[in-house]
Amino acid sequence: MKSLSTVGAVAAVLTTVCFVGGIALMVASGVQVLIPDTGQAAIDWIKDVDEADWMFFAGAWLVVGGGVAGLVAIGGFWCVFHETSDLMLLGLILGTMGMVLITISHLIPIAMAYELVPEYVFATGSTRDSLTVTTDTLASIALVLNYVGDVIVWGIVVPLFAWAALTTRRVPRWIGWLGILTAVFAGWIGAAAPASKQLEDATYLGFVAFFIWMAAMGIALLLRRDLPPRSAV
Repeated sequence: MKSLSTVGAVAAVLTTVCFVGGIALMVASGVQVLIPDTGQAAIDWIKDVDEADWMFFAGAWLVVGGGVAGLVAIGGFWCVFHETSDLMLLGLILGTMGMVLITISHLIPIAMAYELVPEYVFATGSTRDSLTVTTDTLASIALVLNYVGDVIVWGIVVPLFAWAALTTRRVPRWIGWLGILTAVFAGWIGAAAPASKQLEDATYLGFVAFFIWMAAMGIALLLRRDLPPRSAV
């Protein structure tokens, strides 16, 4: 169990590194988001991807790697905190489910970039119209999968592990509270974000907090050679 917790801690740090590095590379390539919105935003995304260089694909695959690392991190966190409560099993199951959904949502636009984008650029007439519908359909699927995965991970899994961290004190308390902050802004407010632009903007704070939380959890667990017994908050 100790080895898995160590691997999970390393994976947590890698999750943040991969996502931050991947997003930076994609933005530098001229593509602002990995998953496009539908409508004109999707057409603009196709144009940006067509004009992008290797950095877009490198960044996109780094993001996918971050999702896989996140899966391992969830397993490592469960190893550390599973004795806190039987509810931690939900953290493992739902965390795995959420990260799988998020990773699939990131793979769909990568496939679009490889196959659909070049076909769309050279298509004309009814063929282009058909590809436009296909683009919107695939983008919608990716957005829905990403939304559900984010709500599960940020709104349920993160606060579960944050509560366990506060209860056991196996990591500094501020990390547990940072997890609660992530849940409030990225998970709970984020669940209602599609209904309001203001709510959507508020989720960015939780988005940033999540990656700081992941890295902090990983580093804190790596620095703890021994895990103290359970104690009250």
